[in-house]
Amino acid sequence: MPTLSLAEIKVRVAENLKTAVGAEEFDIKSAKLEELQGLWKIDVEFKKPKAMFAETALFTIDATTGEVKEFRRGY
Repeated sequence: MPTLSLAEIKVRVAENLKTAVGAEEFDIKSAKLEELQGLWKIDVEFKKPKAMFAETALFTIDATTGEVKEFRRGY
């Protein structure tokens, strides 16, 4: 089964960050495809609207379906 590209994963992260915390802008600090597990592990830094400081989050996303398996804010 084909895996989602990093560009496709970035779209999933953007959708979920906006829904979860209202953040629309973010930077991917690291991204790794764990092929044996079929998971993308993504570390992001984002800034909520009107916030003074950036925050971090970890996403674990299924590499074939794009389903978010884990979201940890402040990780």
